Amino acid sequence: MSGDRERLAEVEEVVYGDGGSGAVRRVLYAVYVGAILAFTYGFTVVRGVLVTSDADWVRDTLVSWPAAGVVLGAAGLVLLVVHGAGSRRGPVVPPLPWVDHVATSAIDRAASLREWWLVSGALVLAGATAVGAVVGGSLWASGATGPPALAIGVGGGLVLGLATALVWLGGQVGPTVVVGGHRDARWARPAQALRRLTLEGLRAQSVRSTHLGGAVLSGDLRAARLEVATPVRRGRRLRLRSHGPVLTVAARDVLGLRRQPASFAAGLVLVVPGAAAVAWGLVQPQVPAAVTVIAAAVLHLGVGTWSEGTRLLGDTLGTPRLSGLDVRTEAAAHLVVPGVLLVLAALGSGLVVWAAHPDTAVGAVGVVAWSVVTPVLLLGLTWVTSFRDRPRASGFTPQVGPMTIVIWYARPVLFASLAVGLLTDRAGTAGSWGAPGTWLALLAALAWWWGARSLSRTSQAHRD
Repeated sequence: MSGDRERLAEVEEVVYGDGGSGAVRRVLYAVYVGAILAFTYGFTVVRGVLVTSDADWVRDTLVSWPAAGVVLGAAGLVLLVVHGAGSRRGPVVPPLPWVDHVATSAIDRAASLREWWLVSGALVLAGATAVGAVVGGSLWASGATGPPALAIGVGGGLVLGLATALVWLGGQVGPTVVVGGHRDARWARPAQALRRLTLEGLRAQSVRSTHLGGAVLSGDLRAARLEVATPVRRGRRLRLRSHGPVLTVAARDVLGLRRQPASFAAGLVLVVPGAAAVAWGLVQPQVPAAVTVIAAAVLHLGVGTWSEGTRLLGDTLGTPRLSGLDVRTEAAAHLVVPGVLLVLAALGSGLVVWAAHPDTAVGAVGVVAWSVVTPVLLLGLTWVTSFRDRPRASGFTPQVGPMTIVIWYARPVLFASLAVGLLTDRAGTAGSWGAPGTWLALLAALAWWWGARSLSRTSQAHRD
């Protein structure tokens, strides 16, 4: 091992010079900036939300078995998603020249890849700890709980961060073939896991990381989606049959969800809790507005997961329509499957929440109406996200470019979260869904106008 360290030190001196790679400085600077943002803005916002809420209700809600189940379920979901993401982009992604000239050498692979693992692991650990500290400290500072909340938050953040980093690395390593053709999925220590990383996998992830960076810099979400898309391995024998022009398009979307069940499951995991949280804010006045705002954003993301057909239509605008339908009719046909799934999930979640609080002033009729109008608004925004044009030229200026691009692409989710979240909170606080429901219907019409305008502009741009 001492020989490996000496040779690796010589390689780093040749590549980086006497100053070294600067990994420690980069990590410390990122942690410093993240801590400032977390404790300046994050702590202030979370504490403000808790201070303006009912302290007794917050305490009783958090210190309960359902809350513990939600936290554990969310943590498990995060770990599951991170493990899946590791197969596409893991924590150890060195540059391609390093893979070809250093990782292929006789130097111990655990030593040659340790720097990237330590940087990624440290950032994940610091981020999770900061989030736990912000939440726990805000609960203490707002008076909702006592000092133990800070200790629990920091400790929970540390445990979750460590587990996330290890699961992320495990997802990148994946099962390895051992003697006898059996697949070994046993968890290994980080050093052993680094040695299991194959050169082919490192090269593929390095190239993918470069492509993703270019897609982010150019603001091209389609290129980024193609890089992270999971290959279709299920339902290859299923065939699409003709059911008429419109129903065939809907059947195509059903076939897509059958071939990619992970997309259907991911949408279900996002939509059901999001719809339940929106209904909870509608029937319970004590629920903070931040909960309904976040829930509406989660609902929007879940609908997007089910709307792959609409996105593919947006990616292929300008090509001949194989269905024979005009663009607007085909785009509407692609909303049938996600629309039916969304309405059913929203109605089911809303009625379950109402059944748990039958004495609410909003009533079952209000919950049903809200569970129908909200999907209508979200489906209109699906067209906005699928048929948006490229960002403005100001998005590529060095001073304000990155923030401009982020805001440009975040407009639909901001619209959904603020419109649905704030109006839901207003209806729940007032105990009446009439006036807020009218405003929600008007905003739903605005979302559809915005979506139709985006479709027309994008379609016309391909004709010019």
